[in-house]
Amino acid sequence: MTRLEILIQTLSNLGGKAHYSEIYNEYEKIVGYKLSSKEKASIRACIETHSSDSDEFRGNDIFYSVNGKGKGFWGLK
Repeated sequence: MTRLEILIQTLSNLGGKAHYSEIYNEYEKIVGYKLSSKEKASIRACIETHSSDSDEFRGNDIFYSVNGKGKGFWGLK
């Protein structure tokens, strides 16, 4: 599975929306290991790249900012 596919599964498992801290915990359960700070940064980058709510948007519009920019709470569209 790609990082994006794992993130989609992660948010699905969490009811479609969650804070980064919950996303990291569920992601770790799926992949079976503890995430490094670099991997957590890559997860944030992946989400932001795939959200038109982010200034970093470049991909498919898959995620949305639930509580507005800078709150760290994301959902699946």
